[in-house]
Amino acid sequence: MEFPKAILFDLDGVLLNTEPLLAKAWIETAKEYNHYLSNDQLLELKGRRRRDCAKKVQKWIKTDNSIENLLAIQKLKVDKQLPNAQPIKGAIDLIKFCINQQLSIALVTSSSNDSFKIKSSVNPWLNLFEIKILGDDKFISAGKPSPEPYLRALKFLGVDPDKTWVIEDSYAGSVSGLKAEC
Repeated sequence: MEFPKAILFDLDGVLLNTEPLLAKAWIETAKEYNHYLSNDQLLELKGRRRRDCAKKVQKWIKTDNSIENLLAIQKLKVDKQLPNAQPIKGAIDLIKFCINQQLSIALVTSSSNDSFKIKSSVNPWLNLFEIKILGDDKFISAGKPSPEPYLRALKFLGVDPDKTWVIEDSYAGSVSGLKAEC
C-alpha cells in the first residue's frame, strides 16, 4: 500500500471525543423549546457547522425565534461541555507519526475559531497542525458536505486530491471529502 502525499483530518469524533458533548448541547437547546431531538436528527447535525446545525434545529422545533437566539442558547451550553473534550485513543500518536514521516497534514473542521480555541486550550497538541481550516473561515462560503473546506486545505498543501486521504466520521464530512475528489 502506498502512503498518501497528504492526510486531511476532521476534528470532532476523529481526533477529539466531542460528538457526545456537542449532541448533549443540542439536546439541551432543543429542550428549551420543549422538543426532543431523535438519534437520526443528531446524526444529521454531525460534522456540520453550528450555523448550519441551528438552521436544521430551527426547522425541527418549529420556532420563529431567530437563528442568532438559538445559537446564543446553544453556545452557552456547548461552552460548558467543550473543556471536557478528550483525545480519541491513539490520536496524538497518529498525528506525531504523520509529522515524523513528513506527511503533509491539515485539520479540516466545522468547528469555529472560538470553539477550536476552547478545544485546543485543553488539548494543546492540536497546535501541531500548521494548517487549520475552521468552519468560520471567511474564504469558505459553504461548510461540509460542500467540498469547499477540503479544497481550501488542498490548495494550502499544494497536493493532488487523488493522492490525499481524508479521515472523517460523519456523513457530511465524508461527502465533502469525496466531492473534493480525495
